[in-house]
Amino acid sequence: MVRFILFSAFFLILYYVIKGFLKSLKSRKVLKTGSKQAGKQPPIIDVLVQDPVCGVYCPKKDALTLNWRGKTYYFCSDKCRNEFRDQKK
Repeated sequence: MVRFILFSAFFLILYYVIKGFLKSLKSRKVLKTGSKQAGKQPPIIDVLVQDPVCGVYCPKKDALTLNWRGKTYYFCSDKCRNEFRDQKK
């Protein structure tokens, strides 16, 4: 009877050791694939556009616009937009 208890305890311990080992291998595999994805660049949210007057780059979403002869121009400030408008008149 003592042998049965010892063998049962041994196999129970062996079971949990193997289960923990397999779980750690599985988590390492997930970490490896996660680290590959962590190295990817984030998607570009906005594009930079250049002001045709002063040459400054600014985000397209924040730029002031002016449609002239069917083309859209982007400006960093009202001053640049007004200067461009005055030059084209």
